[in-house]
Amino acid sequence: MDISDIWTTIIIPLLIGPLFIYFKSVYDNYTQNKREHNLLVYNTKIDYLSKVLTNFYWPLYLKLLCIQQLNYNIPIKNDYEYKSDDSCDENSELENNENIIININNKNKSTSIILDSNTIHLMELNINKLFKETIDIIENNIYNIRLSNYLNKHIVKFIKFCKIRQIIHEGSIEKKYNIKYFGTKDNTSKLLNIIEYELNKYKKQYNTLLEIGPFN
Repeated sequence: MDISDIWTTIIIPLLIGPLFIYFKSVYDNYTQNKREHNLLVYNTKIDYLSKVLTNFYWPLYLKLLCIQQLNYNIPIKNDYEYKSDDSCDENSELENNENIIININNKNKSTSIILDSNTIHLMELNINKLFKETIDIIENNIYNIRLSNYLNKHIVKFIKFCKIRQIIHEGSIEKKYNIKYFGTKDNTSKLLNIIEYELNKYKKQYNTLLEIGPFN
């Protein structure tokens, strides 16, 4: 066996073999780390979107939808006070009326119906409960949600509206003042539209991630 055969059959394989094993080990580690990183990023995104949808957007959307469907108001006498619709006398005391005309606020129109004061009181309790639950959803989860400036602005307006309506007993036959007198108005429908848009956006992102998986 000459020297060239020794190099090609013994020495070179002894040199190349460990190098090949080393580089393969480096590549395998890189591939494994990359897969673990991609999986971590994927799980983080999935976890965030799941929490955002489950804890914030879905419950908030449903509460706002219920408020919009159940919302009503008692027609106003002037820019400051509410009136009794059971009597033609504008000066009659609202609390002395047994039946009251209220406006049920639908998405496209307002419908007037006559209800007794006890029924209106039950409606008031239900709508107040919905508003409180909605505010609780916002306050308990907003620190975890990345909100756009536009959405944040309307949430602040909604919170202000909720606080003022609670103070003046909005929706009660015993309330006196028009809420607009306090520089706020009901933006429930507007906020509902924004939340619906955001909900659909995050649902699409979540479903897309589930479809493509972590390694595509």
